[in-house]
Amino acid sequence: MDIHIVGAGSLGLLFGSKLAQVGANVTIYTRTSSQAVELQDQGLSLITEMNLVTEKTSAVKIRVWDEIEDSYCIEENAWILLTMKQKDLTDAFARKLQHVLGETGRVCCFQNGVGHVQFLEQYLQPQQIYTAITTEAARRDEGAVVRHTGQGETRIGRMGGHAEASEHEIHLINWLQRAGFKAFMSKNIDMDVYRKLLINAVINPLTAIMRIKNGQLLETSERVQCMRWLYEETMFIYRAHNIPVEQNLWEQVNQVCRSTSANTSSMLKDILNGTESEIKWINGSLLRMADDLGIDAPVNRMVYTLVKAMHQSNT
Repeated sequence: MDIHIVGAGSLGLLFGSKLAQVGANVTIYTRTSSQAVELQDQGLSLITEMNLVTEKTSAVKIRVWDEIEDSYCIEENAWILLTMKQKDLTDAFARKLQHVLGETGRVCCFQNGVGHVQFLEQYLQPQQIYTAITTEAARRDEGAVVRHTGQGETRIGRMGGHAEASEHEIHLINWLQRAGFKAFMSKNIDMDVYRKLLINAVINPLTAIMRIKNGQLLETSERVQCMRWLYEETMFIYRAHNIPVEQNLWEQVNQVCRSTSANTSSMLKDILNGTESEIKWINGSLLRMADDLGIDAPVNRMVYTLVKAMHQSNT
């Protein structure tokens, strides 16, 4: 199977490495030529959860996205996994993606937050766009080494729901399962998306502001209270928009803190590295939803403003 992965961060390298090891034809597209050279020279190495170093994956093809020829198009019925951040989904990128996909290609989006599917629908056919929600955890150690830090689940579907899974969708799921991922087709990916948005909107900004690991949010009553304020306000926004979500999400938020207790959230990593975070597409998306209905959302607005201010202090 031909699988193209755009975004050579920890998640893209994890999926690329494991898929290539079971025989998929994998091409990984990097943002910079220097990373491409690094991956080509060193070969991609995967360290498993048991601290076992797998063999270097030399079968992966490496290309630089910005250096793709204008005439380039992926194979018929091939998949592109988008593992880049939302901030990199620009108009120029989407126009190139439209050409690279052709008429039969499909794209699976792994971005946090919401809004990226609607953005891509300006350039692609709706039936070409899929959403992935994953709880797989990975960390890029250095160079061409990626560490699998936690196994999770990956759910894939089309926003708005659709009929039974097609042959091409089942084919992708089968390859992901063969590579060792717990992958499923979801008939209600919308609920999965908004569940993850809420969890990210509670955990990510607070860990970034307090500069603590996920599990440390549960260590004091004051931190838990901050979580609860964000949770209740976000659930109020969801109810106002008639977004169906489970009623036990508060316990799920706490469980994620416990199960990823040693993890540094992606937003905190961005703050520490001085790079732009996804606050605009996480809590910022909730603020836009609130503004659409004239709802006051002071807690989300406060954490959004604080994280944006932290970015500015790092520049």
